[in-house]
Amino acid sequence: MTRVLLAFLVVFGLLPAVAKAADVVADSKIQAVTVYTNRATVTRWAVVDIPAGAHSVVFQDLPAILLPDSLRAEGKAAATVKFGAVTHKRVTSSELASAKERELNDQLEGLQDQVYLMDAERQALQVRKTFLENIGKQATLRTNEDIAELDLKPDQWAGAAATIHQGMSEILKAEVELGIKKRDLDRKIQKVREELNQLRTGQRSSYEVSVPLESAAATQLMISLSYQVPNARWKPVYDARLDTGASKLDLIQYGAVSQRTGEDWSGVVLTLSTAQPQRGASLPDLNPWWVDLWSPENRGRLMKSMSMGGTAMAVMSDSMDGVAMEENMAMSSAAPVPMREAEFAVAEIETGGFVSEYKIPGPAVVLADGSETKLMVGAFDTESAIMIHVKPQMSTDAFLVAQTKLKGESPLLPGPVSLFRDGAFVGQSALPLLRPAEEYALYFGVDDQVSVTRKVMLDERKDAGVISRDNTLERHYVTAIQNLHNQPVTVVVAETVPTPRNEKIDVKLVKDNTTAGYEEDADDVKGLLRWEMKLAPKAEKKVVLGWKVTWPKDQNLSGL
Repeated sequence: MTRVLLAFLVVFGLLPAVAKAADVVADSKIQAVTVYTNRATVTRWAVVDIPAGAHSVVFQDLPAILLPDSLRAEGKAAATVKFGAVTHKRVTSSELASAKERELNDQLEGLQDQVYLMDAERQALQVRKTFLENIGKQATLRTNEDIAELDLKPDQWAGAAATIHQGMSEILKAEVELGIKKRDLDRKIQKVREELNQLRTGQRSSYEVSVPLESAAATQLMISLSYQVPNARWKPVYDARLDTGASKLDLIQYGAVSQRTGEDWSGVVLTLSTAQPQRGASLPDLNPWWVDLWSPENRGRLMKSMSMGGTAMAVMSDSMDGVAMEENMAMSSAAPVPMREAEFAVAEIETGGFVSEYKIPGPAVVLADGSETKLMVGAFDTESAIMIHVKPQMSTDAFLVAQTKLKGESPLLPGPVSLFRDGAFVGQSALPLLRPAEEYALYFGVDDQVSVTRKVMLDERKDAGVISRDNTLERHYVTAIQNLHNQPVTVVVAETVPTPRNEKIDVKLVKDNTTAGYEEDADDVKGLLRWEMKLAPKAEKKVVLGWKVTWPKDQNLSGL
């Protein structure tokens, strides 16, 4: 009879403990993270012992914001193991889903409970204090009918007064101690609240992912699960350090990583990728572009046809290499490295032609509170020339510039750059996207050792008359540049001349009053003239420029 009942319960699923025996819960940890511009691929791994037969490895408490379509499982074992399709489900709990959020919330509640107990103790002290104050008043006035007549001798009066004094002193001291403790608790509560507000998600649900498998024999399985999550990003930031004495520029790249995924990344292998999986992997199909005469009945049909050209988003997923997983396990048991002088570690850069990946050396930590973690990527190989740039039309200041050409195979991504000249911080700028062999001018502030003065030598306008049928305007300028350094410098002077938009306007350079050797329409900018010259120490050079504009009489000229 007992055997029959047991078989009945098993068949109809009334023994949950037995039914769930095939599930193996993975005690997983985040091992690797690849961060993109607006999301990240997280890889967890675990080592589980599985018996022979069909089972499921279950990953619990995964973030509720993960993208289910990106789930992917891989594994290695000594026995033959076959994986089935990965399944997932949302699990709702009365507790907060984030372990860190739960911990902080419990801390906050514990501190608040201590405050409540202190308030209760303070009230009890207040009752004792009031009681002693009443005793003292009634003993002095002897008018309280509730207290028996006091027949105390002088020494008894003194003893009673001392007793009341001692009691009041203890109460007041206890109140002060409570106030100090309350102040310290308030500070701790404020700190915990700030940390909690930084990562508060309010999520009380999480994902549970099951990986069904079948094993030919009992074995130990190394299994990884990867998934993508939003609310993670990285951006490049740079330091440009110019050594004017050595004429050398060091361009150092960092990766600023931040995330609010609900999971702290502690001691992970971190990779920063330039890929943008959110943009999709292909172009959408082109549909017919219909046009029609407008009418109310045609409007709906036209709007429907226009909406058919939507873009399908493709979700990319990364996977963790099995060899890397084994290396990570071996490293955990390796002997400690001897102490030595600290050095800057640079990232390993992998460039595949279209996508670059920066593998950050050593374990990285990025908390889920949105704070920015700055990680060193490495130095870019550049070829730089230090020059002095002068634009006398705009300013008589001379600016120190490093004309930089990017070398190597990896492009330089856009990002802010902090500028240092001979170790001193001089300001911030921004770098554009630079590809290998492209040049860019980095400005490092004003060079006070180069003097610049500019004067207008001629500003003459002649209106049309009997002799001349056109209006004319002629201007001449002279810019004097002196090198006050003790070493030679290269000076670049740039000026623009008027550029006509109307064929009736004529602009000519006055050759006799313009310094030769200029580059015309420099940098493909119409009307931009540029001179480049070497200036010896203490030497001075003058650059003159003259131009003449002619336009029809009875017409007004704009722009001058």
